[in-house]
Amino acid sequence: MFVMLDLPQALEREAEEYATARGTTLGRMLANWLENELHRNRRSDDAVAEFDALLRQTTPRLKGAPYVFDRADAYEPETPCA
Repeated sequence: MFVMLDLPQALEREAEEYATARGTTLGRMLANWLENELHRNRRSDDAVAEFDALLRQTTPRLKGAPYVFDRADAYEPETPCA
């Protein structure tokens, strides 16, 4: 597959030097990055699916209305001073 990138000349030169210094080509470096990014995305999608499955398993056991935070709940009730 052929892919063409339109990069500023200075960026292209710096990227080529970077890749060469690491013993690879710019094309291989970009392909590795893309492969890693796609793999990370799949792992993220798998984690979300696993979490959704866990929610489906546990949610039916929860009873009653869901808790809604009220800032007043975070404080001790005021007591009159003697």
